[in-house]
Amino acid sequence: MNTLAELKKMTIKELEQEFDKATQDLFKIKFEVNTGASKAHHQIGQIKKYRAQILTVKNQIAAEEAKKFNAQKEVSTAEK
Repeated sequence: MNTLAELKKMTIKELEQEFDKATQDLFKIKFEVNTGASKAHHQIGQIKKYRAQILTVKNQIAAEEAKKFNAQKEVSTAEK
């Protein structure tokens, strides 16, 4: 798992890949816990938190990009 600072440096595409990987890990751990193969109950909560962090960073980046796009759009319309 990456730190929050490392997540903020990633692109949206990389964040989506990281989210997919975390989702697969969550499924795997839930399956192992439910079948009794593992006693790592604590990892379920950690991975859920990590997935939430990924989505938060992804949404922040998307909002920043939208804000930049709108600012450029306003400048170009003001010049006309």
